[in-house]
Amino acid sequence: MSQTVIGLFDTPASAEKVRQQLIGEGYSPQSIRVLSNESDGFAEGAMSSARTTGTTGAGVVASVKNFFQSLATHGSRDEEFYTRGVSAGGALVAATVEDQQVEAVASLFEVSGARQVSEPTGGATGRNTEAYAAGAGVTNTGNAIPVVEEELHVSKRQVQRGGVRVYSHVTERPVEEEVQLREEHVRVQRNPVNRAASADDFREGTIELTETAEEPVVAKQARVVEEVTIGKDVTERTETVRDKVRRTDVDVEKIPGETIGKAKSAKKL
Repeated sequence: MSQTVIGLFDTPASAEKVRQQLIGEGYSPQSIRVLSNESDGFAEGAMSSARTTGTTGAGVVASVKNFFQSLATHGSRDEEFYTRGVSAGGALVAATVEDQQVEAVASLFEVSGARQVSEPTGGATGRNTEAYAAGAGVTNTGNAIPVVEEELHVSKRQVQRGGVRVYSHVTERPVEEEVQLREEHVRVQRNPVNRAASADDFREGTIELTETAEEPVVAKQARVVEEVTIGKDVTERTETVRDKVRRTDVDVEKIPGETIGKAKSAKKL
């Protein structure tokens, strides 16, 4: 099931930066929408409403109203708050994601400087919140002065830091080895003789003698001499995140009143 996470940012540029970051992390561009005074096509029907109203402020109001009417989980208080924020020069980012991605997107909005983040569970979360009342020209009707304090929320996301690619290829190198080879050669030698011949000397016959020689025979055998294994070692480290959070402090100063003396009455003579 998909749900919509909404974040209010200071400027359209910062909202567009968050949108590009979401797209870079794999979220669909069609599921991420940005609304500001510079764009009027945020929700269905917003573009035609903005053109027919004749003023930029009215176009923004119509855009926000049309968008929040499409969300059953957000109320009119959200609509009024975000309308004031966008009218004051801010920008609205809405990301429609799956249930398991809601917390990751909300955390990304917060660390990216969102002034207000709303999740579909029933309105604004109150994290990284700063009211837009002063910028939007809204006046307080009561005597209460809000004390606002920011909280630092640090989340984690996984990024790619490079890696290792292992190639396997075959190379050849020349080798040589000496071997002793044996050869046979028939030797025919004539020796002079001076003796009386006998009857056996007049025989006929054939004598045959074969010559042999050795030649090298090459054979190769492959052996595994090394193994290269590849894996990952996981280490953990503690990093200190330093930032500044703001808080409004209310100082109470007592104003002294004027001292009024008692007037002396004149007696009539």
